[in-house]
Amino acid sequence: MRSAQSKDISIAWTCFLMKTVGLWLAADRAEQRRRNFALVYTISTLFIAACIAIRDFYYSWGNFNDCVYISCNILYLMIVLFKIAVLYVHKMEFFDLVRFTQTNFWHSNYDQQEKLILDDCKRLCAIFIVVLSFCTQGTCAGYMVTPLLANIGKNESDRILPFNMWVDFPTGISPYFEVLFIIQILCVYHVGVCYICFDNFLCLANLHVSSQFRVLQYRLMSLNDIVKKQIRARASNEILSSYENECSQKLKNCVHQHQSLTEYCRMLENIFTMIVLGQVLFLAMVMCLVGYQLFLADTPTSKSVSLILNMAAVLCQLFMFTYSCDGLIRQSGNVGSATFSGPWAAFPMDKTGKLLRKNITIIIMRSNRSCCLTASGFFPVSLETYTGVLSTAMSYFTLLRQSTLDMENT
Repeated sequence: MRSAQSKDISIAWTCFLMKTVGLWLAADRAEQRRRNFALVYTISTLFIAACIAIRDFYYSWGNFNDCVYISCNILYLMIVLFKIAVLYVHKMEFFDLVRFTQTNFWHSNYDQQEKLILDDCKRLCAIFIVVLSFCTQGTCAGYMVTPLLANIGKNESDRILPFNMWVDFPTGISPYFEVLFIIQILCVYHVGVCYICFDNFLCLANLHVSSQFRVLQYRLMSLNDIVKKQIRARASNEILSSYENECSQKLKNCVHQHQSLTEYCRMLENIFTMIVLGQVLFLAMVMCLVGYQLFLADTPTSKSVSLILNMAAVLCQLFMFTYSCDGLIRQSGNVGSATFSGPWAAFPMDKTGKLLRKNITIIIMRSNRSCCLTASGFFPVSLETYTGVLSTAMSYFTLLRQSTLDMENT
C-alpha cells in the first residue's frame, strides 16, 4: 500500500502537506508528537498572521484600495481557520476516512482494465494538484518579491515589509527588518500550505471514489461478457447453473462494494459539507476582491503578477472542486445502467435466479439516488456550481465597481 502511494505524486504531495499542517495519521507516539507540534505551529502561525492583518486593516481604514487588499488576505485566513476547526471537530471520522481510503482505494490489487481506470484518475489528480500548487506558491512568492523590488534603491530606514506592522520601533532597520520579513514570509507560505492541502485531499477522495464507481461498473459489465462466452461455448443447463452460482457470488461482492462506496460518500458528506459551503462563499468573494485589485485599483506590476496567479489558482481550485463533485454524481448514477445491462435474462427463475434479480433491483434502486456532496444541505455541488459562483462573483464585482465610481464622483 505504501509503495502504491509513493508512486503517485498527487497522493504523496497531499500526504506531505497534511502532515505539515498536523492533521494526519500517526504510526506511533513519536510521530504523533510531531503531528501535535506541527498543529501547534500551524495555529501559532495563523494567529500571528491574523494579528498582523487585523491590525493593518484597523490602521488602513479610510484607504479603500488598501482595505480591499487586506480584506482579501483576511478572507484567506478565515477560510483556513474554518477548515482546520471543522476537520479538528471531525478528527476521528476524518482519520477513519483516511484509513478506509488507504486500505480500499490506494492499493495495486486490480486487473489490467481497472488499472487503466485508476491511471486516468491519477493523471487527472496530478494535473489538478500540480497546477493548483504552482499557482498558490507563485502567489505566495509575490508577497515576498513585491517588497524586495520596492526596496531597491531605498535607504535602510525606508524599507517596507510585505505587510505593515504599525509599531513604534523602526521596522526598516537591521536586524528588525530581516527578522520580521522572515516571520511574515513563513506565515504566508504556511497559510498557502493550509489553504490547498484540504482541497487537495477532497479532490483526491472525490476522484478516487468516482473511479471506484467506474471499476464497479466495469465489474458488473464484465459479468455480461463472461456469461455470453459461456453460453456460446456450451448451452448446457448444468454449465449455466454452475455459473449462475458463481455469477451470483460475484454480484454479491459488487453489492457489498456499492454499499461501502455509498457509505464512504456519506462520510465525506458528513465531514466536508460545512467546508464545501464555506468554500463556495469564499471563492465568490475572493474572486471579486482579486478582480477589483487587477482591473480597478492602481496595482504595481510585481503585485499584478501575483494577483494573476492568485486568480488562476482560484479558478483552478473552483474547477477542480466542482469537477470532482460532478464526477461523483455522474459515476454513482451510471452504476444503475451498468447493472441493468447485465445478462440477468439468461438465468432461470429458480431460487438463485430470484436472489440474483433481487440484488440487481437493490443496486438499481440505490443508484437512482446519486451520491453527491452538498453545501451544508442547501444544494449539491456540480459543474453548474462553477458557473453559479462565477455569476455571483461577477455580481459582487459589478456592485463593488459601482460603489467605487460613486465614491470617486462624490
